[in-house]
Amino acid sequence: MKEKVIGFIKKDTVLCVATTLAMVSAFFVKPTLNYVNYIDFRVLGILLSLMTVMAGLQRNGLFDMIGSSLLKRTKNTMQLSLVLVFLCFFFSMFITNDVSLITFVPFAMLTLRKCNQEKLLIPVIIVQTLAANLGSMLTPIGNPQNLYLYNLAEMKMSTFIGIIGPYTLTSGILLLLSVAVVCRR
Repeated sequence: MKEKVIGFIKKDTVLCVATTLAMVSAFFVKPTLNYVNYIDFRVLGILLSLMTVMAGLQRNGLFDMIGSSLLKRTKNTMQLSLVLVFLCFFFSMFITNDVSLITFVPFAMLTLRKCNQEKLLIPVIIVQTLAANLGSMLTPIGNPQNLYLYNLAEMKMSTFIGIIGPYTLTSGILLLLSVAVVCRR
């Protein structure tokens, strides 16, 4: 029994820590029926809808088709790495950072293995992770935090993008430099 509990904790560490912290927080803010009012069901509904649509598009192979089409145009390792990283960067703006990573990291692994570039697997995946998180900040649907803030602030999409745009552009330039460094090694 003890081994099963330890195995579960090792397997689902984040869940265990989150549950523990939630229980500890109950000592500071007493649980009441008002907890239900804390949940923003509109945002959760939008996220569920977005994830459902993206899962359908992914199952139908749309992202693989787009990625494969882009990869046919690459001529060297640098271009290949740029495509793999910026697929995550740009798609995360519209399909969320998580879905972008779930879609394009396996694609990158498969592609780099086909090209005998296994040495680039870890560096490219690390930069892809950064790219997905940095690209997703541009739009309200890029990540759940943005959707929540966008909904709470009740601002126009153009205002939101105008505020975040310079940071996203700077991030894109830094990602470009990161890929150059990874490929030079």
